[in-house]
Parts: sequence; C-alpha cells; structure tokens
Amino acid sequence: MITQGGQFLAMEKIDTSVNEMRCLPMCVGEIPGTQCYHVTVPADEIFTLPADEAHYNIFILVEGECVMSTDGKDIDFNERVTFVPAPEKDMAIKAKTNVQLVQIAWDITEEDVKLRADYGTEFPLIKPYATAIQYVDPNKSPKTISRMMIPHKIIPRFAIGSVESYGYDYVKPHSHPMLDQFFFSFPENNMDLIINGEKIPMDGNVMVHIPLGADHGVEVTGTDHLHYMWIDFLPDNDAGLKRLDERHKPTGTMRDLEKEDKFRNNDK
Repeated sequence: MITQGGQFLAMEKIDTSVNEMRCLPMCVGEIPGTQCYHVTVPADEIFTLPADEAHYNIFILVEGECVMSTDGKDIDFNERVTFVPAPEKDMAIKAKTNVQLVQIAWDITEEDVKLRADYGTEFPLIKPYATAIQYVDPNKSPKTISRMMIPHKIIPRFAIGSVESYGYDYVKPHSHPMLDQFFFSFPENNMDLIINGEKIPMDGNVMVHIPLGADHGVEVTGTDHLHYMWIDFLPDNDAGLKRLDERHKPTGTMRDLEKEDKFRNNDK
C-alpha cells in the first residue's frame, strides 16, 4: 500500500470470516529467507505439514482450540500458544473449533546446526502465551506489558514477542537496522502505527513489514486495546543478539492488565 504520506508499506489485512481450509501467504518476498502465512482450519478438519528440514516452521495459535500431533505426541491447545515442530518430523493440527494460526517458515542455514547445539534447543518447542517471559524495554511505558513468546537464542537468528496495553499509551519511535521485522496484530488490536513520523491506523488481523531501519512506534488512545506481535529476523546474528540483550530485560513478574487499572494514565 501507499500511505497518505506517500510511503510504500507492505501491509495486509486478513479476512478472518473465511471458514475453509486455507494457507494464505502474507507480505511475500519482504524479508529474505522467510515466508509468513495465515492459516485457517475449520472445526474437525486437519492441517498437515510434512517434514521440512529446510525451514523452522513456527506456529502461533491466534484463536481456537486444536490438537497438535508430532513425533508420537498429541498435545491439546486451548489458548494462545507458540509451537515449533522438529524440522525432520511431520506435524498435524486437528481443529476442535475453528482455528486461526500464523505460520512463519524461516530458512535453516548451515551455521544453525552449531547454534542450535549451543542453545540446547529441543523440539517440539511449546511456549504458552499466558506464561511467556515478560520484559521491560526503554521505548515503552511502565504500563505496557511486553512478552517474549520465543526469546532469542532458541531458534537461530529469530525471536518473537508481543506488546500489550490500553489507551492511552505510546511506544516511542525507534529504529533497529540489525533486526528485520514484521508486526501482526491480534484480533482485538486497535492502534496507530507510526512509521517515519506518519500515523497509520492498524486494527486486528493485519500483517505489516516494518521497513528495515525505519523509525517506528505505536500509539493507542481512548479505551482502545493495543495488542500485537513483533517477529524479528537477525540478518546479522551478533548485532541482533547484542541489541536484544541490551534492550529486553526480563522482569521476573507476571502481570495481567485485566487485573489492573488498565486505563490509568488514559490522557497523554
């Protein structure tokens, strides 16, 4: 799309009313080495993924309930969760209700074998959203809850997390040319994305590529809910890890905005 300010932005709104088996590519060709998909699986149907030793296939259960089967294990998922099957194993997802997922296929490189050994990564990797490590970041307010859905140093050259708050809140514009990044908004999200000083409305079920090196932030007003995922790819692994180590500091706490005064500091 071309924004009102004349910027090109790869930004796609997903039609989630589709009730059929679908694997829809999103933001094709935007970030080298990766492809993202929006996957819908109607209740009682089965989505299958053959073994794929060329990619890490990272799945985020956005909505619905399902059973994931891989490597002789059947695992029930009844809430948001991030999971990654072993690249050399088949996987199946049986939907118990209508299911929506985000799938990220990330190229495996020769260097990843050593990195995975160094990290001690074991598959299938399962990270429930409710127990994700929370962290603080100097660009965000104390009100914001930031989560590491898959922290760095687990999947080589990759990390994924989320940001959640209510109005009023603001993530200060910042840039990170060592991290290439998608945002995907959860269905309940309603905020303004800020790219190079321009505000761009972003509601739920939207995938956007943050232009590499661009100043970007977000703003939420009134009583709206800000809730989106950031999906990071590290073209320069050392520089990317240094940035994440320096900026993402675990809190050791487990906050829940629904149990707090979520509209505090509602005015700018």
